Amino acid sequence: MPRILQLSSDVVTKIAAGEVIERPSSVVKELLENSIDAGATRIEIDLEQGGTELIRIVDNGCGIDAEDLPLAFASHATSKLVTADDLFNIHTLGFRGEALASIGSIGHVTLQSWPTAATRGHEIRCEGHALSDVRPWGGSPGTRIEVRHLFYNVPVRKKFLKSIGTELGHVTETVTRLALANPSLHLVLRHNGKMVYDIPASANLKDRIGLFYGAEIRDALYAVDSGPGPVSLHGYIADPKCDRGNAKLQYLFLNGRWFRDRSLGHGFQEAYRGLLMTGRYAIGFLYLRVPPNTVDVNVHPTKAEVRFRENALIYSLVRSSVKNRLMEENLIPQLRIPEQEPEPRRDFREFLPPPQWSLNPPTSPMPQSLFGPRRDAAEQTPAPWESLDRGAQLSTPKPADPILVLAPEVAAPDLSNLPALSPGSALQVHDSYIVLETNDGMLVIDQHALHERILFEQLRKRIREGKLEVQKLLIPEPIDLPPEQAAIVLDFKDQLAELGLDVSEFGGTTILLSSYPTLLSRRPPFEILQGVIDYLVSKDRPPTKEILLDHLLATMACKAAVKAGDRLTQEEITYLLELRKMAEDSHHCPHGRPTTLLFSRKQLDKQFGRT
Repeated sequence: MPRILQLSSDVVTKIAAGEVIERPSSVVKELLENSIDAGATRIEIDLEQGGTELIRIVDNGCGIDAEDLPLAFASHATSKLVTADDLFNIHTLGFRGEALASIGSIGHVTLQSWPTAATRGHEIRCEGHALSDVRPWGGSPGTRIEVRHLFYNVPVRKKFLKSIGTELGHVTETVTRLALANPSLHLVLRHNGKMVYDIPASANLKDRIGLFYGAEIRDALYAVDSGPGPVSLHGYIADPKCDRGNAKLQYLFLNGRWFRDRSLGHGFQEAYRGLLMTGRYAIGFLYLRVPPNTVDVNVHPTKAEVRFRENALIYSLVRSSVKNRLMEENLIPQLRIPEQEPEPRRDFREFLPPPQWSLNPPTSPMPQSLFGPRRDAAEQTPAPWESLDRGAQLSTPKPADPILVLAPEVAAPDLSNLPALSPGSALQVHDSYIVLETNDGMLVIDQHALHERILFEQLRKRIREGKLEVQKLLIPEPIDLPPEQAAIVLDFKDQLAELGLDVSEFGGTTILLSSYPTLLSRRPPFEILQGVIDYLVSKDRPPTKEILLDHLLATMACKAAVKAGDRLTQEEITYLLELRKMAEDSHHCPHGRPTTLLFSRKQLDKQFGRT
């Protein structure tokens, strides 16, 4: 049995350095946070070779006294803590001097500082834990730190660093996070002598966001503010039309520090449920304020993660604040047409055939080939539902009717007092879209997406009121599943029962399905359940009851809604447009597709050369 040995201080420090210092951006983060804690209003950062050869940070903060310079490199030495209770009431970004011990063990560090109240400055050097004497320094007030040859004595760690461009990218992301967390801070970043960022101090957070991410995102932002209180949230969220394929533009800040939290990120994304396509992510910059004694910021070596005393409360605040703000906006996306170079105008008469002069007007009918063969009303083939009694269909539709199916509890609007639609004011195009004239221009409505949203909301309301119609199977259907899937289904047995799916254990990995929602009676029971199972196993974390409910209801609404290709009568078009007014969110279907596009009058005029 090998003997237990006490590790040397050099090995211990390098182990600690490995936890705190992963790459040059880690050094930049720790030193920038120290500068901000020192009250700096301007910080300059110079890098060489992505930070592997040089990191220089100069600030105008309060500085460090000469007698404290050696302690800055000592382990567990800080000016920010006195008692153990201070660990649970932290008002700073980090502990000045805590990271320097780790940085000094894997690089050549020069620390120069001139406190604002001192008559001159002093400097000290550290190379692999070896400290020099403190010497006078004739710089400017503030602190200047140089870190050269990072990982010079840990070649294995240096070998794992990426390319210079990649390492620079990590540094710029670190600078971006701190700049967004501190809008009043002036930051300058140079690489190999070339300017990368010169970010002036600004009290306007929206302008700073635009500086990093451009006018497209800046102009699509909505301000969020939960109001005053010990726990509050403010910031900006982007319109759903301005989404991304990943979550990198979802920024969370807590009491002035950037952090990541999967739970809160999930809550933020959930607020956009039904507004984004699957696989798309919202954009947001959210700032939380909580009492310092209700959060632990030291659960992660790099302070990238935190632990809240009341995580459920914070989750609910994020989700509800964002969702409520989105509900205040008109989220109808506008149709965008790419800018094109205007073609030279040509006289339209050059496209006409030579004139045939005649004193008599033409008597022949317009050629049918221009608009297709003409069909009289009596010759048109009736749609399968046109033989139904129209009044009964619009007031109490049959469950099997594929056109404008309603959840059973929702009364149909009274159409007797509706204004008659004049010809051309609302019409169906390609049996899939409804075109409607408005004061702003023209709306193009996807009939399936809109009807799907209406059904989704009606069914959700019915389930919440406990009125969902369920079809009982005369003989429960046995379903064989893999062990993992069978376990998941039984774990969610109660949630599935509320959705009309009654499952029970039969033995081994076989389960029994005894009921399913009546509205999905056209689909095999196993297919309904398998769709839910596929959704459950695809998630890294078990979905909440509400998420599972929304997923199944979206499936039910999609299957029951009017389809693209279903021809609607004028009364049905009117009916659908009236239902649109009753919907809580008529702008997107439950899967995030837009139901409506706005083609503005200005865009129409521009396309026809009227502007």
